[in-house]
Amino acid sequence: MRVTQSRYEGELDRFHLAIRMLGLQARTSTIGRYTGLSSDRIRKAYVSYVAEHGKNRLPRRKRGRPPSRVAHFFKSRDRHCESTVLVSLFMHAGLLVPDGSFGCMLPGRLSLLSQGRRLCDAYEMHRHMVPGGEMSLELAATLLRALAETQELALAECESCGALYVHDAYALDYGRGPFCEQPVPGGPARITCR
Repeated sequence: MRVTQSRYEGELDRFHLAIRMLGLQARTSTIGRYTGLSSDRIRKAYVSYVAEHGKNRLPRRKRGRPPSRVAHFFKSRDRHCESTVLVSLFMHAGLLVPDGSFGCMLPGRLSLLSQGRRLCDAYEMHRHMVPGGEMSLELAATLLRALAETQELALAECESCGALYVHDAYALDYGRGPFCEQPVPGGPARITCR
């Protein structure tokens, strides 16, 4: 192995993650957070992605600041269910570790690049399990930050079934998970997993 080979392998890993996140419609700031690439390098990666996949096959990129409000996760019962499913996938991917009293934290040994890969893995699995869901990669990243870094969200145990679910740490919790709530008559159908 040449000395330069190991130097460029890390750079290639960051570039491949950027391309993967571009395909999942991530914003430049989110890609930069997990890859460490500058916004200029991300734009160049986007141009190469367009050249490889064609402009017509590429989804439109979202502009502006990424979402930061936790209210997105509780807009509807379906969104609350999706958030809960995604948190379980975060735990399965090794992105979140419970830290006692229903709080969560990021494992200390994970680099941001590894976190980005696992975030994409969990999000892609979520899209497979909940087809037609409303969750975007940006919201998934916000959910992860709100649980592990800002602690705006926490986990709670449903008094009815004992399953864990996501809830707003600063709001009143009624002890009932989104899957055990009664659907609103005439409201949208409950989400189902394949």
